Amino acid sequence: MARGEQSANIGRTGRDHGEGAVNHLVVMLLLALVAGALVTASLGGWVVGGIRYAICRVANAGDAAACESPRDRELRPGCLTFLSSDSYGGVIDVLIFRVGKDYSFLRTTTIAPDGTKTVTITAVKGGTAGVGTGVGVGINGGNLFNLGADAAVDAQVRLGTGDGWEFTGPDAERNADEFEGRLREQYQIDAVKENAGPLGWIGGSIYDAVAGPDIPDPNIRRFEGEFDLSGSLSAIAGIGPSDPTGRHRKPDRHTDPRGPQPDNPGDTRGSDSVNPNAQAWVGLDANEKAIMQVNDRTGETSVTLSLRGEVSYGANAGADGPQGRRQATGAVTLTRKDGKLTKVTFAQTHIVDGTATVVTTELPLRSDEQRRAVAEYLLDPAGGGPGGRLLSLTWDDMAPTTDPGPDATPLQRLLYDQGMSSRIEYEYDQSDSNYGASVKLGLRLGLNVALSDSTRRAIGAEYLGAPAPDGRRQYLRMPECRG
Repeated sequence: MARGEQSANIGRTGRDHGEGAVNHLVVMLLLALVAGALVTASLGGWVVGGIRYAICRVANAGDAAACESPRDRELRPGCLTFLSSDSYGGVIDVLIFRVGKDYSFLRTTTIAPDGTKTVTITAVKGGTAGVGTGVGVGINGGNLFNLGADAAVDAQVRLGTGDGWEFTGPDAERNADEFEGRLREQYQIDAVKENAGPLGWIGGSIYDAVAGPDIPDPNIRRFEGEFDLSGSLSAIAGIGPSDPTGRHRKPDRHTDPRGPQPDNPGDTRGSDSVNPNAQAWVGLDANEKAIMQVNDRTGETSVTLSLRGEVSYGANAGADGPQGRRQATGAVTLTRKDGKLTKVTFAQTHIVDGTATVVTTELPLRSDEQRRAVAEYLLDPAGGGPGGRLLSLTWDDMAPTTDPGPDATPLQRLLYDQGMSSRIEYEYDQSDSNYGASVKLGLRLGLNVALSDSTRRAIGAEYLGAPAPDGRRQYLRMPECRG
């Protein structure tokens, strides 16, 4: 054999042995992993989850935000992927007094940590009483014509009662769609019976008995009470639709079918067409609201207290000019079951033009000691808590990103150790229309019908993972939380 040929064979043999050793090592490693999985399966998911987490960290170059450990998974909350609300109602103004009725529908879609989807349909009937004064005159024809100018200050109280129905499982959306159509028909019949006088009550009752829809008993009973204080300055003249609240937005860059694009910053000025009206406005609104819900299916009763502040402004002259809307809402919810406090939830919402960001922190209370510690902090001002000022807690999103340290209150310590926090961004849209006429000369006289609808659709979400050795909790991705 020639020397060169012999050298080639030796080199090839060396490579073969090297490749064989590598292949043998890979096979042994796979066998070890399989054997390890079989052994640790009896120990539960923690060890297997730890292996997956370590492999994920290696595969993602140490990016912790891309990986979920078993402890992270324990703190993963559910998420609200979609919310829609629409209402219609009428208001009568006489002198400085205002009375009205409204009918509203709320639809939410949530996904639990185990992937279960729940769609909830809630219908509420409300009554409003208030006082206010203003100066101005105007005629509003909805999308036909608008003329007028006014300044107003209003304070009103609203009470509402309603029912809710829950649909779960893979057919939740379809079942909810079919039911919502029947529920809206029933509420239209009720509106005729309640507001069209004796003849309307007789005719509506006959139609309801003969051809009215079949509505099952609700899962949820809901009671609302709220106080609202608002003031506004506005002027408008022209034909066509108006948007005096600045709430109808062009889709921003998140609605691009390709996803968020750096070359599409979006338009946060207002509606997306030439507006034949000349108008300018500024409005301020403050609202405090309490909601109690009794869920007969789960046996839970919850009470939510919320505080909202809002400012809107804008100007148009033939074409849309600069417009803006800023809103902040804080809420705290106490949930009870079998007479015991089982959960405290904090939520903070910020709306900037067409985007809403909601940070929610849910704290399950699993022992009498935890319940006692949290209740004493929340209700006892002498113990350092907010006492009767629970709404002061809504000034902070309560998401525990760092160790609160040795001087932490019982609530802060529990939030850091066990709080389930999410931060979700929504594509937000709201529009309002008013039909009617009024005169304001210090005293008011008028009749107005209002229509309002809004939607929130999740476009991005993340949640706080478990505490790390450095004392921090890092936000992790929730790719399934999209509307």
